[in-house]
Amino acid sequence: MRPALFTDRDGTINRDCPYCHRIEDLVIYNDAVEILKEFHEKGFLIVIVTNQSGINRGYFTEKEFREFNDAVIHSLGESGVYVDATYFCPHRPDENCSCRKPKTELIVRAVKEMDIDLNRSVILGDREDIEGELGRKLGIKSIILKRSGCETTVR
Repeated sequence: MRPALFTDRDGTINRDCPYCHRIEDLVIYNDAVEILKEFHEKGFLIVIVTNQSGINRGYFTEKEFREFNDAVIHSLGESGVYVDATYFCPHRPDENCSCRKPKTELIVRAVKEMDIDLNRSVILGDREDIEGELGRKLGIKSIILKRSGCETTVR
């Protein structure tokens, strides 16, 4: 079993557009690349876990989501970061699904499917109310990137 770095995408790895789906809007944050590299070098799996309500809102299709996500993964790969998997929730908040963060279903699914050691895993994100809360629910450490000043806090 290996630990994972469960990372949010929009606002954490790349600039939040919002409802990111156009490849020409893709901007990758250098500090995120460095954090992902650091965890990968320590033997962590890199797993993107992202809410994508724009799909069910009709702002973009699942195909457009996948194309944008592939561009993110390709860009990270050019920087020496390998992403092992992506899990996403397409639901709007009002749909009250079990997979929308900060609910735990996406991570629980990844843990089972990828044989992840949850106790040694970490969550990376840009929102205390989402990724921070998810970390608390799972009992694991979260790293919250404060984008206004590019400050990084670890909890």
